[in-house]
Amino acid sequence: FGQGSPRRARRETSATMSEAKEKPALRKPVFTTIAELEPESRTVNLICKCVDVKTVLDEVRDGSKVKINEATVADKSGCLTLTCRTEEHFETVKKGADLIVRNASIRMFQGYMRLFVDKWGVIEKYDSKWGYAPPPSDKELNLEKKMSEVEYEEVPDDQ
Repeated sequence: FGQGSPRRARRETSATMSEAKEKPALRKPVFTTIAELEPESRTVNLICKCVDVKTVLDEVRDGSKVKINEATVADKSGCLTLTCRTEEHFETVKKGADLIVRNASIRMFQGYMRLFVDKWGVIEKYDSKWGYAPPPSDKELNLEKKMSEVEYEEVPDDQ
């Protein structure tokens, strides 16, 4: 029971805390194309352009306002429906906007794929200062391959 023991323990704790504060270097996202997406795709990163936005739900339920927008986003490989549920997304996702979508996932809605960004994901306007590949121009967009119009059927696992 010496007086030095607790102090030594505190010093070791503060040393470990300062080591924990050092953050690892962030990795650059690996971008994919819309045509490569599948029903189980997770951690999706895209550079795309918003082609169209429409409100599919705007009502009051149980005293709170519920609004859902669906935007058609496209790149050189195809187009897909992006579901927007937050005010931040409503402000960012506008017709003609170049977008970077990070950490999104595919969710199935009535058998069709929808791109969904939850609280861990980000939708931002494209900015060349980040050093990513430029978004496709209007002429380069592939609006013929509509990934959200392909119907998928759930097949049970045979075990």
